[in-house]
Amino acid sequence: MTDQNPGRSTPEQSAQPEKGALMVRVGQVDYPLRIRGKPVTRLYPGWRAVAFEPALLPMPLLYLRDDEGRDAFWLFDRTLNYRASALADLRPEERSMIVGAIAPFFHTLRKSVFCEMCPGPISGAAPAAVARMPALLRDDLLNRWLESQPPLRQVGAGSDGERSSLALQDGVVFDIAVLQQMLPAAHGLAEQAEPVVLSPTGRSVLRGHHVLVGNGFSVTRFVDPEVNAVFYLGVAPELGAKEGASPFLYCPQVDLIVSAAASGTLDALPRRLLSWFAADPARAAALPRQTVVRMSAGFSLGSASLLSLGGTTAQTVRSEAGAAIAGPVDDLLSEAQVGDAFQGRFVGAATTPEGEATAGGVPEA
Repeated sequence: MTDQNPGRSTPEQSAQPEKGALMVRVGQVDYPLRIRGKPVTRLYPGWRAVAFEPALLPMPLLYLRDDEGRDAFWLFDRTLNYRASALADLRPEERSMIVGAIAPFFHTLRKSVFCEMCPGPISGAAPAAVARMPALLRDDLLNRWLESQPPLRQVGAGSDGERSSLALQDGVVFDIAVLQQMLPAAHGLAEQAEPVVLSPTGRSVLRGHHVLVGNGFSVTRFVDPEVNAVFYLGVAPELGAKEGASPFLYCPQVDLIVSAAASGTLDALPRRLLSWFAADPARAAALPRQTVVRMSAGFSLGSASLLSLGGTTAQTVRSEAGAAIAGPVDDLLSEAQVGDAFQGRFVGAATTPEGEATAGGVPEA
């Protein structure tokens, strides 16, 4: 059964708790989750339901995890009938509806961590709800949303025929050659407890904040309040290379990367950064307000002196709703939970060669 209007349909009011079925409590009534109209009764060995998210997206979500810590998710229509375990398995219009529903939060997050000098916490229920998402779902949603955003451009280090300047807001213009001089400072930043670099203006020393370290990436955020500029300076493993890392300077306000890295190496950088911030709302809130080093007698530039710039599981799992969904189902589903008595196994989890759990196939009924 496929719900053609998931925003308005409600669970069948005649539904009753069914022995051995995976139940969610809606109001004071237990409803079974279904596949093709039949109650879900089994999961693969080692898998368990860990959370039910009824209203963050237009389609209710069930999160699952196995004993090895791999995550998966199921999507349901508003009658709590199984629809898919991957966004790719939905109809195009359903995917568009889901991405559109989460887009306002992604817009706010992007503006906060990519454009604002000292962003504070994002208000509302969405940040915590998105943080609870399995990473594979959050990353898929981000990738699909980013397809609608301006494309990322890359300027190589010193290649002839490329643009020679970068214009930021407020009429601020940087020479690309000056930005390229910042690249050597990217090496070793991850090992510095208090990373500093010289501003592209050459007039101040910027204090960095480490934001992403792991899997060969190390990224540090810098802010120059004098010119309202946000930079991410770091290194990334070369695409297809077993060793070595390429430095880069990411200017998110203008969707530009300065780097000599091979094509494709940094394509996922915006998504990786946004996903890192989205996984824990405290990360954006922790970005420092003091981003410029106050010069004093005896101060040593350290890394900044590198630059020479000439100026310039089966327990009760209660749901927490994110965004409200129009229709009478709201008040019921907002109180839903995974039933205490359910014991079962997850059917349909597949593991990709990279070791990430993805939900493929369908659950047994």
